[in-house]
Amino acid sequence: MAATNIQRRKRVNRLKKIIIGFILTALLIPSAISLVLMWQVHTLKGRLREAETTCDTLLETLADGSFHISEKEFPIEPQKEEVVPETVAADEENTRKVYLTFDDGPSENTGRILEILDKYGVKATFFVTGEEALSHPERYQAIADGGHTLGMHSYSHRYSEIYESLDSFGSDLLQLQEFLQETTQVIPKFYRFPGGSSNTVSKQPMSVFCDYLTDNGITYFDWNVSSKDAVSPMRSKEEIIRNCTDNLEKYDNAVILMHDAANKGTTVEALPEIIEKIQAMENTDILPITEETVAIHH
Repeated sequence: MAATNIQRRKRVNRLKKIIIGFILTALLIPSAISLVLMWQVHTLKGRLREAETTCDTLLETLADGSFHISEKEFPIEPQKEEVVPETVAADEENTRKVYLTFDDGPSENTGRILEILDKYGVKATFFVTGEEALSHPERYQAIADGGHTLGMHSYSHRYSEIYESLDSFGSDLLQLQEFLQETTQVIPKFYRFPGGSSNTVSKQPMSVFCDYLTDNGITYFDWNVSSKDAVSPMRSKEEIIRNCTDNLEKYDNAVILMHDAANKGTTVEALPEIIEKIQAMENTDILPITEETVAIHH
């Protein structure tokens, strides 16, 4: 009888272990699946960001005229050649005005850029997106507190959404306007189109969006000098310096395009020497964009 009870208890214990094993397995499998799915979502988000960066780089390369792509290599409508306003060299009695502009920020490099600008007593213009709106609102405030001009570069920076229609464009613009005003108490008045006003991504004529900005009291700015810090292959510090300073004598008003992004450390490294070279030029001032600035359009 005792032996029978012992065997029965052993069977019960084995059964309990089996049941507990099933329960643990049932609990662990969904958790494991969730972890795998979370990792896949994170990976897909990273790839999406890389794809968007590649798209931005391509469009700015096209706008700069750095190289040409055939329809066989990339089946999109060819970019029109950029028409850069060529101005007569500044008279000796006049002062050349240079505007340092930074697109795509704020980023982890914004603080370094602001420190350099402050060191040289320079004010710049930042055309920002809403990418850091939730995670780092203090970076937008730091730009405004530094006395720099806070411009708009779209909230989402997703070309396919922004240029889908005038309604989409207006909605994106309003979202960024309201965020900047609530966060910094600055009413933004200046805009730079993602890809520039001469981009060919838009499903609508770009003039539709230009007119919309004008009707809403917003001035858009392109650029007539490019650092080419967003083109491929990546430019060296020395190349960025040359791109920003070599031909400034051609312009009365030079608007220089640079980028404030996590992967643009070379731009940050080049910035001190860019400023020094410009400050060494005769009759030349570095200024932030204001309502008095001559608008550069492509």
